[in-house]
Amino acid sequence: MTHQQYCQDKISEGSSLYYSLHFLPTAQRNTLTALHAFFQEISDIRYECHDTDIALVKFQWWQEEIAQTFAGTPHHPVCQVLSEPIRHYQLAEHYFQEIIEGWRTDFEVTRYATFEDLEGYCKRTSGVLSLLCTQVLGYKNDSTLKYAEQLGIALQLTLILRELRRDIKNGRFYIPQEELLRFKVTEQTLFDGQLSQTLQALFAYQTTRIRADYNKAFKYLAKEDRFNQRHGLIIAQLALATLQEIENDGYQLLKHQIRLTPLRKLWITWRTCWQARGWFDSTLFKQEALRDSHS
Repeated sequence: MTHQQYCQDKISEGSSLYYSLHFLPTAQRNTLTALHAFFQEISDIRYECHDTDIALVKFQWWQEEIAQTFAGTPHHPVCQVLSEPIRHYQLAEHYFQEIIEGWRTDFEVTRYATFEDLEGYCKRTSGVLSLLCTQVLGYKNDSTLKYAEQLGIALQLTLILRELRRDIKNGRFYIPQEELLRFKVTEQTLFDGQLSQTLQALFAYQTTRIRADYNKAFKYLAKEDRFNQRHGLIIAQLALATLQEIENDGYQLLKHQIRLTPLRKLWITWRTCWQARGWFDSTLFKQEALRDSHS
């Protein structure tokens, strides 16, 4: 197995990420695959290690491995692949270290008091990954960096909602404690998994806020950068479709995980890619088009 194949095996076939990478040039696709493989390696430590000391040793090992990679002596297959793109795209070491530290902190925290705390975790992990991907894909307007960070936060919040059931079973409660209190929902209620009107209201609130986060991200995306950033736009549209299905399903998040069919994913991927070229009218960009018409 080559180092690139190792990275490719980290991307689940049929996942949203799998589809979003298909329309990229080979060099960019391989680099983003390696970046996501790195991200997966670090995030998996939370679920693979039940011993805290072993987990912390693994996080430290990765911190040292990244330092060695930037010094020109990578060892891990993922870092072997990333070594050349790091130089070519001038990726900063502190971004990689920030991701590791973000996941290490999350490993030690099983609850977040406020949404601001939760958002900070999302920013340090998926938000930073999104910034790295944006740098690889290329951009002309600095506002696109704000888009990337906000997009990463929204994507992580979507993932948290989709995997709520698994995390609760593992003793991790990502819905902020202050919001549980506001909606009068206890952790035991979540653990029991019995859907109620109160739980539906709580989940509806989460879904509405996440959708607003995507809209906030889209406002920052410069028109001239849309096509280069089609990878993120595809993932975002797949995530928004998933949120819609969660709503249509009556927020049965504690019963099962919502998945889009492969055919629907392929259609959304193709449609979004061409919308990014500016060929078709898109509801994704209507708000910006309206703003432009009044400028």
